[in-house]
Amino acid sequence: MPELRLAILGSGYMGRTHAECITKHVTRGRLVAVAGGRRAPALAADYGAAYEASYDALLGRGDVDAVLIATPHADHCAQVIAAAAAGKHVLVEKPMATSVADCTRMIEACGRAGVRLEVIQTQRFRGAVWRTRKLVADGAIGRVRMFEGRSLFTDYVVDQSPWAGEAEQGGAFLDTGVHFYDLMRFVLGVEAESIFATVKTFGDVPYPGLNAMSQVQFAGGITAQHWMSYQMPSPSLPNSQHRYIVVGETGTIDVDAYGKVQLAKDGEWQTVWEQPPIDYISRPLDPVRLEAFFSQTQAFVDDVLDHRPDTVSGADGRAAVALVLAAIASSRSGLPVKLA
Repeated sequence: MPELRLAILGSGYMGRTHAECITKHVTRGRLVAVAGGRRAPALAADYGAAYEASYDALLGRGDVDAVLIATPHADHCAQVIAAAAAGKHVLVEKPMATSVADCTRMIEACGRAGVRLEVIQTQRFRGAVWRTRKLVADGAIGRVRMFEGRSLFTDYVVDQSPWAGEAEQGGAFLDTGVHFYDLMRFVLGVEAESIFATVKTFGDVPYPGLNAMSQVQFAGGITAQHWMSYQMPSPSLPNSQHRYIVVGETGTIDVDAYGKVQLAKDGEWQTVWEQPPIDYISRPLDPVRLEAFFSQTQAFVDDVLDHRPDTVSGADGRAAVALVLAAIASSRSGLPVKLA
């Protein structure tokens, strides 16, 4: 049976997440090597992979077919271009990059090299989310009219060291905003046309973009809103970390990405599916949390080996970044921003 030989660049919270997925849950994929970060030697040892002291050494290995990049956001562009030059397929963590121009450079580099470039957008692989997409696509609520999302938290913590929220990495809104806008595009199946937003941080806090309210106009006349906050007073609102409402002509879907999918139709509510509890803080390697990650990595492996179309393409990754940056531009100008 053919297999895809994978290497991981990055050894933090997400590096360990992906090492666990590849070694224990992904078929036809094998973890060969790890590089990047002070924890890389231990991570490699824990999962029976080789440790490489540099990215160049990792890319120089003949037994590496693809690289999974789980490093700080601002580093992605150069690292993806280097992987393409070395003839390696790439699965890169979100956000794809910190600018639309960098996203384009990454796409073009991989295109010229004839290698795959896919972007990790795990919300698409959450059971609640893909079931919602199917309900919408199957016409369960008729033509969609409105979409509302809430992602509310009382603090901002990433791997006990929230570098992802720093300005040079794009800020907190880029870090997680790509999830929300990609989810909207995925569920609705159409592109955004314009966005109007307010993005801000309250108080003397070193992370920009801890709060964002946006209004998005999608093709087909669909009106959408999203509210993100990492500064909610405790205990915040119940079941609101990843909560979405999709309203159609004939029904409504209430989605808790960490809970239930409920459908309102013909005058009554019914539960379509319920997500088993996820604890991403104290049980980060629980298969329930990991399912979305290993499902996406499995899709990438299958795409490469079976010559399938990209499951989450570079263009998808770029579109999510473009929406976040357009929202930030709108907030600065006080005006709506049209999407190309």
